Amino acid sequence: MTYGSELEFNQKNKAEEFAHNKTIYNRVQKIRSRLIIFYIAPLAVYLPAAVFMGIISYVVAGALDAVIVIPLAAYFAWRGCYNYHDFSLILLIGLLVFNQLLLGFLSPYENRLFYDFNIFGKFSLMHIVLLAIVVTAAVINLKINFDYHKLEEADGFPQFNMRFFEQEMDIIQSGIKDPYQQMMDDRKRNASDSMAGIEFPQNNAETPQEHDVGTMDSI
Repeated sequence: MTYGSELEFNQKNKAEEFAHNKTIYNRVQKIRSRLIIFYIAPLAVYLPAAVFMGIISYVVAGALDAVIVIPLAAYFAWRGCYNYHDFSLILLIGLLVFNQLLLGFLSPYENRLFYDFNIFGKFSLMHIVLLAIVVTAAVINLKINFDYHKLEEADGFPQFNMRFFEQEMDIIQSGIKDPYQQMMDDRKRNASDSMAGIEFPQNNAETPQEHDVGTMDSI
């Protein structure tokens, strides 16, 4: 295989790789934009509904639960989705699962002095819906984050465009010296360092003119 045909073959393979990675990248971005709806919608509905139910039933603990848990869940979802932070998504799932278990545990011990409202039981049912939607979104988010992290390590990220890639390679190559030129520069630098360390003796002898003048004065 000649150099020209080998170069064309490599460029073709690289172009196919870029096209494949670009397709995956676009799919990741498309899914990510839709996941925002599955995060925001249930969180935005659950928070005011939980606070309202807590107020009318005089069960402040239920409202406080929503006020504390939902902002935390929104923060973890934002980091996991926008910053591709996998551990935030794991924390999001753990937070919602723990809260669901907590609501289920507290439901039988609810104070019914004001209303037989079973607020924690209703919170638990609402939270199951929230849990199902958000956790499903978080699992999908983890999958696309995994694809995104793989793309980060690929050549040409994130444009996956041959023109941009070749420009970047040209910039990198221009910063790499030819081995022969590097050797010559090293020799010049070593020679300069060696010459800088040499001390030349100063000539304190009298000049011929001075010697002649002194001789004539002595006559």
